[in-house]
Amino acid sequence: MPTEEKPESIEKQEKIKKEAKRILDKFAKALEKVKEKDEYFVERDEDRRKEGDGKEGESDFRKLFFENAPNKNKDFILAERGNWK
Repeated sequence: MPTEEKPESIEKQEKIKKEAKRILDKFAKALEKVKEKDEYFVERDEDRRKEGDGKEGESDFRKLFFENAPNKNKDFILAERGNWK
C-alpha cells in the first residue's frame, strides 16, 4: 500500500533542487571564464599502433573485419549513424 509523502519531505526535495540548480549555475558561470585553446595536439615518443604504409591493408585483418560486420555491401560496411538516440 503506497504511503503519502509528508509535506516536510516535499520541502526537502524542493530545497535539494534549488541547491542543485545553484551549484549548476555557479559551475556554468565558471565555465564561461575558461579560455578555449585553438589547437589540441599531443606528441608522443612512441605510438602503440603499428600502422602500415597505407598502400594495401592486411588481407587477414580485412577478411576478419568484414566477417564481424553485421551489415555489409561488397567493400563497404553499412552502419546506422545516431542509433543510440
